[in-house]
Amino acid sequence: MYYRGAFGGVISYEYMKKHSPLTLVLIGVNAAIFLIAMILRIHNEIITIGGMVPLEYILVYKEYWRFLTSMFIHGDLMHLVFNMIILLHAGAYLEQFLKSKKFISLYLLTGLLVALFTGIFSSGITVGASGAIFSLLGYILYYELENRKKGINSYSVIVPLVAINVIFTFLDPRISIVGHLSGLIIGYLVALFQNKRKINFRG
Repeated sequence: MYYRGAFGGVISYEYMKKHSPLTLVLIGVNAAIFLIAMILRIHNEIITIGGMVPLEYILVYKEYWRFLTSMFIHGDLMHLVFNMIILLHAGAYLEQFLKSKKFISLYLLTGLLVALFTGIFSSGITVGASGAIFSLLGYILYYELENRKKGINSYSVIVPLVAINVIFTFLDPRISIVGHLSGLIIGYLVALFQNKRKINFRG
């Protein structure tokens, strides 16, 4: 069964295996890490070892893996589920248009940049795929706004979704404001600089 995703992409396991395989891989890896950590009862240890910490700590102790590992660790089940639902919709949409290589490059590189900003401006341990996912949302948001300027109709819910998520970012003290907002801005700026390619994101 096929159905239209929140941003216009096609969501179906069979369809995504062919057109959005890396989105499925990312979801699987995030879920597997959380499940294994819970089964082995090492969830807190995983967060301590792999979470993003202040940049000066990383530089002193040379724990550079945290830039990457922090993107695949989640605080609890709801954190994981919420992120994976958004990744499913945003990833299916973008990977089907950008193709897998460009999509995974966008996801990982923006996620690493978000981790860097989080390390610079945050004082505690932060985990989650939110930064990379918000980069995808920022990327989609840019082209959605561009399409609206051109009078192109879209069924995407990106604008209200981003607005709601930004509001919750400030309301929930557990959420990394730096991670979410830097991700959104980075994704938007990447799309802005790529606009010369005239990519038209219609669902």
